[in-house]
Amino acid sequence: MPVPEGVELERGERVLATAATTGDEVVVITTHRLVVPGGALAGGRPWHLVDRGRWDPETDELSVTWVDHGPAGRWTLTDTGAVPDHFQERVQATIVLVEEVSIDRQRRARVVLRKDLASGRMLAQTIVGRGCDPDDPDLVAATEIVADRMAEQIGLQG
Repeated sequence: MPVPEGVELERGERVLATAATTGDEVVVITTHRLVVPGGALAGGRPWHLVDRGRWDPETDELSVTWVDHGPAGRWTLTDTGAVPDHFQERVQATIVLVEEVSIDRQRRARVVLRKDLASGRMLAQTIVGRGCDPDDPDLVAATEIVADRMAEQIGLQG
């Protein structure tokens, strides 16, 4: 697949799918990143930073939020092609293990062990529930225990 104008691929990276948007942008799905040249995602964002993605086939809208609270993205695609399928596949390819942590009804989080598809490096992400204090000592301690256990499960600690 040709590399769209404004996209510079990293070593070993390739374009999987592209789609034009109603805003005259192009959504580019690569093996390592989501890229929208000329927009907020001109440099791309790696797949392991996606918190949630949604494809709405009724409106042809692709939306994404990020674990690091970067600006959310929303694009209406004019010709979807394989973008929705590759988007979902790339996000899923990063997820190794997921575990919910709940101290009580108000204090909860998700610990996600993910793979950086560019480097192969494993990393643990803690995504706190809405309205939760990310610095709550009980929640931090519980999520650290879960992250350590998950890393041990895949042989990262011993």
